[in-house]
Amino acid sequence: MRRSCSFLLPLLFITAVLSGCHSSSQQTQATTVACTTYPVYLLAEALTERVEGVEPVLVIDQQVSCLHDYTLTMRDMKTIESADLLAINGGGMEEFLEDVLESRDYLDCSEGLELAFNEEEGEPDAHLWLSPTFYADMAQNLAEGLCLADPSHADTYQQNAANTVTELEHLQTRLTEELSSLNCRKLITFHDGFGYFAEAFGLEIAASVEEEEGSEASARRIVELTELIDEANIPAVFTEVNGSDSTAVALSYERGIKVAALNLGMSRESVPEELHGLDAYEWVLTQNVETILEAYR
Repeated sequence: MRRSCSFLLPLLFITAVLSGCHSSSQQTQATTVACTTYPVYLLAEALTERVEGVEPVLVIDQQVSCLHDYTLTMRDMKTIESADLLAINGGGMEEFLEDVLESRDYLDCSEGLELAFNEEEGEPDAHLWLSPTFYADMAQNLAEGLCLADPSHADTYQQNAANTVTELEHLQTRLTEELSSLNCRKLITFHDGFGYFAEAFGLEIAASVEEEEGSEASARRIVELTELIDEANIPAVFTEVNGSDSTAVALSYERGIKVAALNLGMSRESVPEELHGLDAYEWVLTQNVETILEAYR
């Protein structure tokens, strides 16, 4: 995968457009920053606030919880091809874009960050945004790319990035305090994407179960989970809002525990439509914390 600095030449073109080196008709056309995922798009919204002529656009605008089997649509391709700057989540999240990334320049928002490794999947865990700390690092990477692309607004990007980091630090502190009263700090999740979230707030993923829609975990796995629930006195299990819940429901009947849904924040549909930027992100994490607190009462 190319490093983010490799998009320097396309950025010089963007800078020329933004600095008025072209005709007036071209100046009125917004420079687009195509963001592969919704979390990256929310960051771009926050970082381009008060910057005229730069428009973040979302590539994958569908209700999804996992991109491993995602197939690019014609609309996706048009969005990417027409964008001046392509910003990706990174960490292997965009495997479906491998051919595209080999043929064009892009900004990797997770570049230089130390990713956790998913032993079961045999690949890095790319769900960085669920940790406010990692999300702040992603914001700084994206801000650096925007400054290179549009140096005339570098001060604004840097100020927006500083504000973003501060807001995320406050969010981290607030949610950590809200979770401090939990007696049980172990989670059983039916998606493997909540590791960074758990680590950020002093929780532990006791088990993560990947379950396809319409399927159920094996009898052996269900026995292992029931034993874990009994040993650790775990009062609830957590599905993902767009994921399967058949095994979770079976465990609920078997052990009389609650089933609740956590949100990966991967699509617009997972957030109230009036929320944008960091407000939308804060809503996702706050809802997850409130869901855990309610389920563990």
